[in-house]
Amino acid sequence: MKRRLLGALSALLFVLPAMAADLPERPIRIIVPAPPGGTSDIMARVLAEAAGPFLPRGAVVENRGGAGGNIAAAEVARAIADGTTILQCSFGPCGANPSLYANPGYDLLKDLAPVILTGAVRNVMSVRRDLPAQNVQELLALARARPGALTYGSSGVGASNHIGPELLRSLTGIEMQHVPYRGSGPATTDLIAGRIDIFFDNLPSILPHIRAGAVRPMAAVSAARLPELPDLPTFAEQGVEGMAIDSWFGFLAPMRTPQPAIAALNTAFGKALENEVVRRRLADLGVVVLGGTPAQMDTYMRGEVARWAEVVRKQGIRAE
Repeated sequence: MKRRLLGALSALLFVLPAMAADLPERPIRIIVPAPPGGTSDIMARVLAEAAGPFLPRGAVVENRGGAGGNIAAAEVARAIADGTTILQCSFGPCGANPSLYANPGYDLLKDLAPVILTGAVRNVMSVRRDLPAQNVQELLALARARPGALTYGSSGVGASNHIGPELLRSLTGIEMQHVPYRGSGPATTDLIAGRIDIFFDNLPSILPHIRAGAVRPMAAVSAARLPELPDLPTFAEQGVEGMAIDSWFGFLAPMRTPQPAIAALNTAFGKALENEVVRRRLADLGVVVLGGTPAQMDTYMRGEVARWAEVVRKQGIRAE
C-alpha cells in the first residue's frame, strides 16, 4: 500500500511540473468584466482556487467592470500573450457585443483565443404579480392588443436580459418598451414594485423572489425545464420555438498565446471543473458545469456571435 501511494505521488509530481513548464512562473491573472459579488466573479474565484495546484503560481482574480465588458476584453486582447492573463468571458463581450458596438476596442474572433467553457446559468422570464396574463400566449395576446404598452427591464444595453426580450420580439413580432437599469438589482426592485411588467434574469438571482411570491415566473428561457422550477414550462412548450438563452462563461487568452500554454490552462481549469467540491459549489450558484476543449469553445462562441448578430441586425439594436 505504501509503495503504491508513493508511486501515485511520484506520478503526480511528474505530471504537474510538465504542465507548469508551459506557463511562466507567475500567477495567472483572471480578468472579470464585472464588479465583485456577482455570479461571474464568484465563479472565477472558485475556479481560480481549485485550479491553483495545477498552475505554476496559482491564479488571482481582478475585476474590470464597465462598457458592457468591453474594457476587460480589450485589456486581455492587448496583454502579453504568454498565458498569464486570461478573460472570464460571458454572453456580452463574447456573444452580443461584437455586433452591438461599432468599436468595442477588440476583435473577439481575431484578438482572443478560446481556452475552455466553464459553465452556464439558466434564465427565467418573470412578470409582475398582477400582470393580467397567466402564460406566454396570453402575454403575447396582451402585447398585441396594446402595442408598446408592456415594459421590460434590463441590466443594460447588450446584457442577456436585454437581448432575450429582443429575441422574443423578433420571433413573435410583438412590441414592448425597453427600460434599462444600472444592474439587475434595480430592475428586480421595480418588477417587484410593479413599475415594469417583464424581466428576464439569471435563475440564481430571481429564484428567491419567485419563492417569496414577489414576482411570478412565466417561462424557463432554456431548452428544458429547470430542476429548481420543475412545474415551469419552457417557451417551446408554450408555443414559441428558439427562446433558449444561456448566460454562459468561459476563459479566453490573447490570440498569440502559444498552444502549449493554452493546453496547460485548459488542463488546469478542466481539472478544477472535475472537482466534486467545485461542482457542488457551482451547482449552489445555479451553474451548469461545462468544460471541453478550446476547439469546442471556439465552435460554441462563433455560434453565439452569429446568432446574436442576426437579432441585433433585425431589431436595430445599438449600444453607444
